[in-house]
Amino acid sequence: MALLLLGAAAPAPAAPRGAVESWGKPGVGFDQYRADSIACAKQGYFRDVSQDEPAKRFIRGFETADNGLNMPGAPDIDAWIDSVQRVKPDRQKRLLHGIQVADVEQCLGRKGYRKFALTRDEIEQLARYPRGSEARHRYLHTLGAR
Repeated sequence: MALLLLGAAAPAPAAPRGAVESWGKPGVGFDQYRADSIACAKQGYFRDVSQDEPAKRFIRGFETADNGLNMPGAPDIDAWIDSVQRVKPDRQKRLLHGIQVADVEQCLGRKGYRKFALTRDEIEQLARYPRGSEARHRYLHTLGAR
């Protein structure tokens, strides 16, 4: 799950567009691979982002927009929408996601995992397995444990 979707912990050249990357560790057994994957995914998922700057900007922006709605007189919906758009909520969510992903990547790196790119044939084979399925996890483990 986290092993497939995440980028490198250390700066690395960007993968070619359409590339699929995963994480692996030579010789690791499947049970350890899954345990490490889940442990690292939990670090990113349960991270308290409330003190991260994108979260603070998101909250401040919406508080400002909401305060505008609570002003005396008829609320100006267009002004409220403009205020919300200035927050760039989608960008803030992407930035927060990047922080969480970095936590997962760093965890995997500390555990000795390294990112690798799948070949075109491996990507085609991977597409045959439903996301989240044990068969998919086992296939990625096989590739990453080489």
